[in-house]
Amino acid sequence: LEHALRNVESQQQPKLLGAYDHSDLCKNVFNHNHQNKKLFRQTPIERITQEELEMHSAHIWCMSPPCQPHTRQHSNQQCERDDPRSKSFLHLCDMIGSMEESTLPCLVLLENVVGFELSGTAVDDGTETPQSTDESEQNQQNHIRRGSFQTWREVLSKRDYRVAHFHLDPTDLGLPNARPRHYTVAFRPGSLHAKMKDASTSAQLKAVESLESNNYDNLFTEEMLNKPPIIHGPKSLGAAPPTLPCIGDFLDADCKVESSLLQIPEKVWSSSSAWCFDVVTSLHHRSACFTHSYGKYNKGTGSILYTGPLETESNDSDEVDNTSRKRNRATAFLASTRFDLEAPEARSFDADWSKDIDWENDMRYLSGTEIARLMGFPVSDADDGIDKSFREFSFPSTVTVKQQWKLLGNSLNVEVAGKVAEIGIKSLFMQ
Repeated sequence: LEHALRNVESQQQPKLLGAYDHSDLCKNVFNHNHQNKKLFRQTPIERITQEELEMHSAHIWCMSPPCQPHTRQHSNQQCERDDPRSKSFLHLCDMIGSMEESTLPCLVLLENVVGFELSGTAVDDGTETPQSTDESEQNQQNHIRRGSFQTWREVLSKRDYRVAHFHLDPTDLGLPNARPRHYTVAFRPGSLHAKMKDASTSAQLKAVESLESNNYDNLFTEEMLNKPPIIHGPKSLGAAPPTLPCIGDFLDADCKVESSLLQIPEKVWSSSSAWCFDVVTSLHHRSACFTHSYGKYNKGTGSILYTGPLETESNDSDEVDNTSRKRNRATAFLASTRFDLEAPEARSFDADWSKDIDWENDMRYLSGTEIARLMGFPVSDADDGIDKSFREFSFPSTVTVKQQWKLLGNSLNVEVAGKVAEIGIKSLFMQ
């Protein structure tokens, strides 16, 4: 999230005041990328006190609460509030609801899975829900039905935030990776100017004055709790659909990861479930969403890479353009292996689909740095000429490839989060 904020075009870059997570692995990666080791506090979020949050008096809060209670795999989304992994988010909702007004964040940014906005929503299966005659029991039932998202909307309304909800995907911003997510942007009109005047920070005021006007104001509303939320899509960003680059642009020029660590084990590729693999080549313009189970399960956890030869139909005509050549090369894998390079759900099962694949040499998992690039992190190779003025992201040597996959699967796309942050910051500055 910090990297996302640093992508926002502004003369005044945000200053990090604190970061919280319960994971020691997150702590190690954070400290590796920051000189000030005191910024990170390893603790369950639900243990953060109101006093500590008020002490920061931060302008911006960025949060990405656990998504598991709101995913399709969760067995009972209607009772997601009872999931222990929901405690941290509900605790922060309580904090926003009770903090002193002068210490409230001016801007709150939230990321979660698509479906988060449906949490606690009852499914109409044609049966009537029995009505309890006990008032306390009825209140408890209503509390459960509301779900985390309704609680979120209520607390934002209570504290006078203007709110916009988005469903965005990295492909909307030009990255060839699927990761559809729900984003909430909420700001308190006038609160930033009030804090700046209290701090008498002339540099910040100049930064406010330097920002150009925007057309984002019409995206924000006060939460109407008796109506469903308005969810904005990519068209609300006002930009034309981008041309997606090839996967090859995101691969390591000189992969420093030991090849055996990216090799797909025989017991995995020889199993019947290997049919569920999403396979891409360097010439593809798409990749599947990477989850924390990448390398552990085959289905729905991310793409694997075919690195073998891409045979093409011979064509000596000089009139064949580069686009046609690339298209022929991208379909070569299909021609040579009987395997259609479509998403798994779009294919027909073929028990012999992989018989022509040299799994040891021509197929592998993506490295952590390759996935990080697809997710918008500023990762570069040593000699690629990228401007080093922007602090790069890297993993410490003590973090294994599997740990990198797990961290990235629980992370977010920096480019999309940066765009959402830009919308929030510019809208806040103009109020």
